[in-house]
Amino acid sequence: MGKIISRTRGLATVAAGVLLVALFSGCASDFGIKREGVENWIAEHQHTALGGNGLSVVTQGYLERVGKVEEYRKHPAALLKLLHDRAWKSRNRKLVAVLIELCYDQAEKTSDKELATAYYMSTAVYAYTYLFDKRFDKKPSPYEPEFLYAVRFYNYATTEIFRYLIANGLVTSRNFSIPYLTGEVVFEAPKNNLPFDLSHFEEFKICYEYSPYGFHTHTRQSGLGVPFVGVGDTGKRKHKGEIFDIGDVVYPGTLMMRFKPYGENGFKVVPEYVDPLKSDVLEVDGQKIPVEVDISTYLGFILNEGAQISPLLSMMNPKRMASSEGLYLLTPYDKDKIPVVFVHGLMSYPRAWVQMINTLLSDPIVREKYQFWLFAYPTANPILYSAAKLRRVLKEARASFDPAKNNRNFERMVIVGHSMGGLLTKMMVQNTGNVFLRKILGVSSLDELDLNQKQEHFVREMAMFKPLPFVTEVVFINTPHRGSTVTRWTIAVLAAKLIGLPRKLVREVVGLNKKLLVAAKLRKDTSPVYVATGVDNLDPDNRTIRIVAAIPIDKKVVYHSIIGNNEHAGIAGGTDGIVPYDSAHLDGAASELVIHSGHSGQKNPDAIMEVERILREHLKR
Repeated sequence: MGKIISRTRGLATVAAGVLLVALFSGCASDFGIKREGVENWIAEHQHTALGGNGLSVVTQGYLERVGKVEEYRKHPAALLKLLHDRAWKSRNRKLVAVLIELCYDQAEKTSDKELATAYYMSTAVYAYTYLFDKRFDKKPSPYEPEFLYAVRFYNYATTEIFRYLIANGLVTSRNFSIPYLTGEVVFEAPKNNLPFDLSHFEEFKICYEYSPYGFHTHTRQSGLGVPFVGVGDTGKRKHKGEIFDIGDVVYPGTLMMRFKPYGENGFKVVPEYVDPLKSDVLEVDGQKIPVEVDISTYLGFILNEGAQISPLLSMMNPKRMASSEGLYLLTPYDKDKIPVVFVHGLMSYPRAWVQMINTLLSDPIVREKYQFWLFAYPTANPILYSAAKLRRVLKEARASFDPAKNNRNFERMVIVGHSMGGLLTKMMVQNTGNVFLRKILGVSSLDELDLNQKQEHFVREMAMFKPLPFVTEVVFINTPHRGSTVTRWTIAVLAAKLIGLPRKLVREVVGLNKKLLVAAKLRKDTSPVYVATGVDNLDPDNRTIRIVAAIPIDKKVVYHSIIGNNEHAGIAGGTDGIVPYDSAHLDGAASELVIHSGHSGQKNPDAIMEVERILREHLKR
């Protein structure tokens, strides 16, 4: 039999239950949870004033918490100054984070340009204060959403200040001021780390305003600052025989602004123009800070006008490249960096290396330790002639940049050659001795031939060369060391016949050939002699390429092969469609990588990664 409960106690228990139901049932429709999925959470937490989607949950939550939502809507300026006073009195870093976004929000909302500039300046001041000012409580944590917000707001607010400086001709100025929320910011003399004076540039292009296209990847590093491109004299053109510095026309940079307290409410700022190709890290109050870098947009500006000369036309008529052939430096010569020279292939030009350069420059170590040069040449010219020009310009670069011959970085030069460019590259690290004289003319010395001084110099430069002592490592990409039967195709034969070699070259070679052949008793008359083109030289039966193939590479030089196979990777065989494996392979290579690729292997991601690996390993040798 169950326990008996008194009626009075039972009624009290029921009453208590009714009371609890009454208390909680009134809130049932106002609080609770509903399932929406992680996508909604992500979208909600990505909202900030940067994207015009309203305030972030952090800032909105603060306004809700202190009951200032309506006050911000009606009297934003007054509220912002109140919050500033609170933040500075309490040294509350999180409140500074709120000020960052609210000031940017006001800058975006106002139609008054001067007021907007003041709000952008306020955003930059507060962002810098949040990130670096040690007077405020607690060091900011990179795991807090406010930290990332501060970085992005700093960059985009500084972008607007940079626009203001450009528009008002103040980039190189000092001792002027821009107001911010509760005072003013005084500009001191800019600190310039670029290889050119700021006045050298006619324009400054902010990278955020452009989208590069055509690249496999967008080479960019996140950090602090505004990436830009300084544009010099775009009408400048290369002169014949000149080593052309592309950086003189277009150069990348990043603008940083360092704020320091000044007076009761003011700040002083030092605009700092950083060279991202020298260093992508700055020290701020003892902290190593990554700098925002944008390489692809910079390269896009270099290439934006398109090719000046068609590769096909330049091959068919090499004199079109009379002024544009030669050595191009992507940046001004830097004694602290190792030169890497890129040599393009048949019917190509330096632009063919852009994919590789763009990706290589995404590696901070490569960016810091190497400088990139490009060699342009008419690919129809005989390979010995083109190789002689490459050898000559590299010697000229040595005489110009390292006349004392004591720069260790210059003496660690790397050359990367694709296709025909690989043949030219190989001839930079070979010692011919008198092999051409013996195998072609049947003599062992020039003394046996009746040559004038000019002709003797021509022969020595073309066919009696030694390894360049400052080239220590080379990379061959899809290089036809033993030629390619493609040159025997009807269209290739026709093209070779239509090529118009430079008259000066033809006169020199024809005149010399006649004299040499008669002197060597290989000809009895002086009837016309055919001058072989670069296309002819690629025939497997061509004497020039067969002799070059038989000459060993200097033992002091490390060399690598990257070989294309248009069907499989990693298999020693096949062809890239132009060059068969048997022609591209070299015994004794420090490494050989067979990639799944057609003939344009220099654009292949696997080839690019392999070159990056080789350059990193080169630093250890």
